[in-house]
Order: sequence, then structure tokens, then C-alpha cells
Amino acid sequence: MWSVTGWVFATWLKITLLLALAVLVAALVFGTGSGWFWLATAAAVLAELYVIRQLAREWGYEARLSWWWSR
Repeated sequence: MWSVTGWVFATWLKITLLLALAVLVAALVFGTGSGWFWLATAAAVLAELYVIRQLAREWGYEARLSWWWSR
């Protein structure tokens, strides 16, 4: 189970860093007062929430299959 937990955490961290980099690039290209920047930020937040939900779902499925008390 710890391997799956580590995989979920590492995947979440990579995707979060990628989204943060995308927002940083949008800030540098468009400026923070631009509507495009806020659109990119909102899209990154929504993507982050979706990724967290899917990773939690994957972790839950794996937990149900591998924990000793569920067998």
C-alpha cells in the first residue's frame, strides 16, 4: 500500500508543479492583470481539483484491493 501512496503523492506533486509552471508562464507572457492569466489560473485550479479527485479515487480502489482486512 505504501508504494501506491508514494506513487499517488509523486504523481500529484509532478502535476501540481507542471500546472504551477503553466500559471507562471501565463503571468510572464500576459501579465497578472490580464484576463488570459486569470483564465489560465482558473483552468489550472480546476485541473488540480480534478487530478486530486482522480488520484484519491485510484488510491481508494487500490486500498480496497490490497489491505489485509478487506480480503
